[in-house]
Amino acid sequence: MKRNIPNPILQNLSSLLCLKCGANNWKESTTSLICEACNNQYPILNNGKVLTVNEHINQATWEDVSEGFDLLKGNEHPIKIDKLGGPRISQLRAKLNVTGLAVNLGSGQDDYSDFINLDLGEYKPVHVVADFTKIPLTEASIELVACNSVLEHIYEYELVINEISRIVKKGGYLYLSVPLMSIRHHKYDYHRWTSVGLGKLVESNFTIVESGACRGVAYSVISFVEALLTYKIHNKTMLWASRKLWRCVSFPLLLIKDEANEEYQAMANTIYVIAVRK
Repeated sequence: MKRNIPNPILQNLSSLLCLKCGANNWKESTTSLICEACNNQYPILNNGKVLTVNEHINQATWEDVSEGFDLLKGNEHPIKIDKLGGPRISQLRAKLNVTGLAVNLGSGQDDYSDFINLDLGEYKPVHVVADFTKIPLTEASIELVACNSVLEHIYEYELVINEISRIVKKGGYLYLSVPLMSIRHHKYDYHRWTSVGLGKLVESNFTIVESGACRGVAYSVISFVEALLTYKIHNKTMLWASRKLWRCVSFPLLLIKDEANEEYQAMANTIYVIAVRK
């Protein structure tokens, strides 16, 4: 869902943090934002993005960064039905009655209404190009952070959780989705969490108000078998036929009703929590 609107961070400059001195007073030129306290500058790129970090991803998509690691060999989406347990990011503002600033942390190519898109990549919908371990937003300025299947790609993920805790205001929300029974899906793919581990990850500063399976058991089983077929069958015709057969045989798995209990989450492909800042 692509939109051609002004960068929302430029309309909320008091929420932008100078990473050099910690101030949040800015002057805006045609090419940059200038900190009034220390004259540190953040370039405003031709496409309207604010660049707050020197080392960033300039490929067109996150998939391009994987440098050839492709376990499914160009068939990364074997499940055609978009079945999701729990809320979608596009529904979170209404579900949680959020009226303040919301951030999609690690937004990639996604673009949802009324979210500031923040990513290390210079992708088309991104508003702020930033390091997740040093988020250029002021303390307690954000009412909602959505972070969907991002933490597994960051080795020092604790630093990201600390930054999220810093920028979310008291009573604000965090939607956090992480993989559990998921195959490795990128060159940079370091971590997996159980529901217990996910709870421990956020419990210091947040209280969990909802949890569940984001992508359920069917996604786990179907994707693992498809990856195994792709890995072991080298004849293209046989691989095509085996994939077709497996998709027909496995389709009924998608009819399994997703559940929120711990037992079901233990078999899920990805799990999520919604938590409120203490």
